[in-house]
Amino acid sequence: MFGLVEWREEGARGGARELRVHGVRFLAVSVVRGGGLRAAWSLRRAAGILRRNGVTQAVFPRDFSDYAAFAAHGIVSVEVRPLREALAADIVRRAMVQAGLAPEETTAALCAARVTRAYAAAAERLARRVRYVRLCTAHGGWELSDTLRRTLGAAVPVEPCAEGADVVLGFDDSMGRPAARLCLPLYDPALRVEYGAQALDEARGEEPEQLLAAWYASLALRAEDIVVRGVYSANIGVER
Repeated sequence: MFGLVEWREEGARGGARELRVHGVRFLAVSVVRGGGLRAAWSLRRAAGILRRNGVTQAVFPRDFSDYAAFAAHGIVSVEVRPLREALAADIVRRAMVQAGLAPEETTAALCAARVTRAYAAAAERLARRVRYVRLCTAHGGWELSDTLRRTLGAAVPVEPCAEGADVVLGFDDSMGRPAARLCLPLYDPALRVEYGAQALDEARGEEPEQLLAAWYASLALRAEDIVVRGVYSANIGVER
């Protein structure tokens, strides 16, 4: 079960309650906005309730910043990386559109220490749409390259680094930050992704990516149900 941290309305009492959002069960707690002793007390109390109930990951409200108060109790925000990895090809294509890069002229490099299921899926989807795709990985690259050649007829080389690529998609930090027009490190909180999904109609102020990640992890939502609407980062030179 995930936690759900909400802002407490003025005069409302604290406590916890179970609720379902898009079919997923959450333990909801509330905190007071702002600073001061009352706000600090509400943070400690909410974190303590979640910890006692065995919750280790929670969805936080928009504009929340006191993550350290929950981390001290062993509670962190829902891991968004699996969601980003499942939507990796869509994130690349959306960033390319924003940057005005034509698929038939673009070189995209996928960087990771080893090939994973998400890496292979992203490589296959990009190889269908982007003319030049490189596999920058130390383990499993040649096998994936051979599979893509046999199944798609695509020449997808394995390269030791991503230098010279227009787009670099990083599944981990094994290759650092190669110079590229678009650098998209999926593991980096500085990368911001804006989504669209019908299920978000049920959101009431939660951080959208965390909420979608909780639904995705709970199998309540498929990657196909989610649209990538925007990709924003200092690494790609595109601002909201």
